[in-house]
Amino acid sequence: MRKDKGFTLIELMIVIAIIAIIAAIAIPGLLSSQRASNERNASASLKTLTSAEADFRSNDRDGNKVNDFWTLDVSGLYGVCPVGSTEMIKLIEISVAGADSDHGNGTSGSATPTVATETAVGFYTTASPKAGYWYRAIESDDDVTVANYKQNTGGTGWAGTAASFNFSKFGFESYPDSRSAGRNYFLVNEGNTIFKRGVAQNYAKPAASAAVTSLVGTSATTSFPNDSSLKSDYSKLD
Repeated sequence: MRKDKGFTLIELMIVIAIIAIIAAIAIPGLLSSQRASNERNASASLKTLTSAEADFRSNDRDGNKVNDFWTLDVSGLYGVCPVGSTEMIKLIEISVAGADSDHGNGTSGSATPTVATETAVGFYTTASPKAGYWYRAIESDDDVTVANYKQNTGGTGWAGTAASFNFSKFGFESYPDSRSAGRNYFLVNEGNTIFKRGVAQNYAKPAASAAVTSLVGTSATTSFPNDSSLKSDYSKLD
């Protein structure tokens, strides 16, 4: 009587080898595809930040009776409460607000929505990168003729940090949580053009408020590069 036989050791080894080959081919492609998706998401989110800034200024979303941009952080474009209201403005996605690397730790702003202040991120979400990327408001411009982005524009009724606005300028950056999450660093300002540059092999996510230094070419800072640096170190995304 014939007995059913299982796989021999050689047959199992062949199957395992085939699986390993397929994995070696497929996994790098999947990881690369995920990084590309993260990078597209990051650049798109920066575009939404510029749209939110335009809305914030043109519609005086904070109610300070001044047409100015919000420049203190990223999360304020979600968590700011206007003068006379405890309703947050919510001009950006909550996931982008939570990915604010400087103010996404739940320690800044008011513990609850309060009139004419920014609400702490920890009140409405958990700090985490959005699709592998963090976001941060840039502090100034390398163009020596441009003042610090964070200014007091003299608005009325604002109870929060006075140096949170600018009449005509702003800037944001987006950088990966790790090199496996993304291979590019992105910038945008009021010109609504996305600039990108690659991150180096030794890239490491910077601490809050620290410069993103491990980039290809010259080191980036917490200020927006001048035109010469943009031309030499960055490429534009249309």
